Amino acid sequence: MKNTMCLKSKLARSPSRLVLMLLGVALASGAQAQSMNYGSLEDLFGEAVTTSATGKPQRASEAPAPMTIISADEIARSGARTIPDILNRVAGVDVETWGVSGADVGVDGYNQGNNPRLLVLVNGRQVYLDHYGVTIWSAIPVQLAEIRQIEVVKGPQAALFGFNAVSGVVNIITYNPLYDNVGSAQVTVGSQGQKEVSVVKSVKLGDKVGVRLSAGGWNIDEYGTSSDALVRHLRDNQSLRRTASLDSLAQITPNVQAGFEGTWARADLFEVGALQEPHQGIYQTHSYKGTVKADTDWGLIEATAYNNHLDFNLHYVTGGAPGTYATTTDTTVVQVQDLVKLAPTLTTRVAMEYRDNSIDSTPVKNATTGYQDFALSNMYDWQIDDTLSLTVAGRWDHTMLNHDGVTPVPFTQADYDRSFDSFSYNVGMVWRPTADDTVTLTAGRGIQSPTLIELGNNAPNQPVPGSVQITGNPRLNPTVVTNYEVGYQRAVAAIGGTAKVSVLYQKTQDFKAINFQNIHFINGYPTILLGDNLGRSSEWGTEVELRGKIGPVRWSASWDWLNPTDNFTFVPGTVTANFQKSTPKNTVKGNVGYDFGRFTTDLFLVWRSDYQAFNTYGVTRLYDVSPGLTAQAAVTYKVSDDFSLTLAGSNLLQDHTQLSVAPKAERRVWGTATYKF
Repeated sequence: MKNTMCLKSKLARSPSRLVLMLLGVALASGAQAQSMNYGSLEDLFGEAVTTSATGKPQRASEAPAPMTIISADEIARSGARTIPDILNRVAGVDVETWGVSGADVGVDGYNQGNNPRLLVLVNGRQVYLDHYGVTIWSAIPVQLAEIRQIEVVKGPQAALFGFNAVSGVVNIITYNPLYDNVGSAQVTVGSQGQKEVSVVKSVKLGDKVGVRLSAGGWNIDEYGTSSDALVRHLRDNQSLRRTASLDSLAQITPNVQAGFEGTWARADLFEVGALQEPHQGIYQTHSYKGTVKADTDWGLIEATAYNNHLDFNLHYVTGGAPGTYATTTDTTVVQVQDLVKLAPTLTTRVAMEYRDNSIDSTPVKNATTGYQDFALSNMYDWQIDDTLSLTVAGRWDHTMLNHDGVTPVPFTQADYDRSFDSFSYNVGMVWRPTADDTVTLTAGRGIQSPTLIELGNNAPNQPVPGSVQITGNPRLNPTVVTNYEVGYQRAVAAIGGTAKVSVLYQKTQDFKAINFQNIHFINGYPTILLGDNLGRSSEWGTEVELRGKIGPVRWSASWDWLNPTDNFTFVPGTVTANFQKSTPKNTVKGNVGYDFGRFTTDLFLVWRSDYQAFNTYGVTRLYDVSPGLTAQAAVTYKVSDDFSLTLAGSNLLQDHTQLSVAPKAERRVWGTATYKF
């Protein structure tokens, strides 16, 4: 124990020594050469460790990007029901809640219905859906009990993380089936008809094969006491979730590992879409993923291939009449990367990616629209000395549109014979003048490619000449987001924690949106485009966060100020995008917990300033939203080492709270029994 404490002290005084040891663990031969053993490294270094930012292991405090890591213990103490509820606790993260399970998550503002700016991954596999680049959080096939940590990275990160990471990245890391022994069963009952169950179990097949199985689901009333006509008209007042997954990892040889993952999910929920229109969404997904990792003389090589399939069906109301929209999408991704230690202080990562995205036509079938993307990227991470490191990454994408079958009117096949190139970059400098102080300077440029619906998948039977067509746009340009940020962090012994402050400037070019008032004449047809480049926007922001622990009391507090300025080329009120008004200027969050005996308590408070947002149900107009102060709380009693009981609740300060333009959120309470085995 004395030797371990001495080692930790030395590493804390010498960050470069820590980086080199972590990289040595990753690149050394043997059973841990390919998949990082997070638990062992966290025990050794006393803080969360990540590979997300550069591909090599490093302490979260030394990552060359603004990053927050949420641990499994924090998730358990929160008593939260969903991943958005957990992310809502992170400074700089904005959660728009539409219903009991429908939500959109934004980073540094710019949140909206079907927010397409956030890349969400589970162990590196994308779980955002390519039909509109949106994440359906309740359709992610992961139980909270199998999450080791959630990594939140702010700002454009496309060169480091890959495709479409323009406002930030959420990477959900689950327990490793080969290294971690996990067994958990949970049963939850609560108000508004809540019934939920989940099971997670890892199994070792000898010393070289590990398998983790999980399944879960819930039924819960969307609005238990609401008489809102919108809710009654759209759905049967039930939110439903069903998921199942298998994750396996095998040590083939001392230097080679192979893994396979299969998942399935079904989610039925109330949500708000890209036009800020409320609707019922029914999503069914399945995915398959294979991975091979090898420690070779040429570096740590990793090859991954996965396929995501989505069937979705939307029920909505327009002009007082109900309507439906249904289709399917497929995404296939192949990635190869090589992490090489060029010198004791210099590491590089070279990567290639191929992507094939497609969506089926509607209402006429047997046609597909999509694109293929080829990408090359390169990252260099240089530990200049014990106090200074520099990371530089660049990525080039070559995107080719394609279309087969009936061509959407008014476009022709020639409109889809199009390709474009794009470049993204990330630069991060981390300076630690003392063991207690860290200064970070980051810059990033991310490319937000057109979504599949924006490109167009409608195929009408017999379009009437002269009639207005509503279609996607194969001529649409990608949106470009560039971000610059300066951050400072200091360890403060008096509070047993840290203080952080940061300032950012961000600009968005070629912003994409739907504009029903802008009619284009294309090949003789008056046309409304489901994707149109409508201008640019810029934003200044600042963030302050304090976090500490004094005795049995843990606490945190944060304040965010965001000030976007839009410069769009459309008549105000005709497009449901007005980030100047729909981004809360001020957000304050606070968390406090107190542990005593067998009890663990947690209280989370969040206050957002008033803002305005569009709702297109009935008449399209800006609605005032005044969330005020909201509270979530949880109390856990540990009956034994294996069995615990939790009582939790959300929106506790009022019976009904206006959290967004959706019907008011209700106060909810629930109880959970957890058994670990």
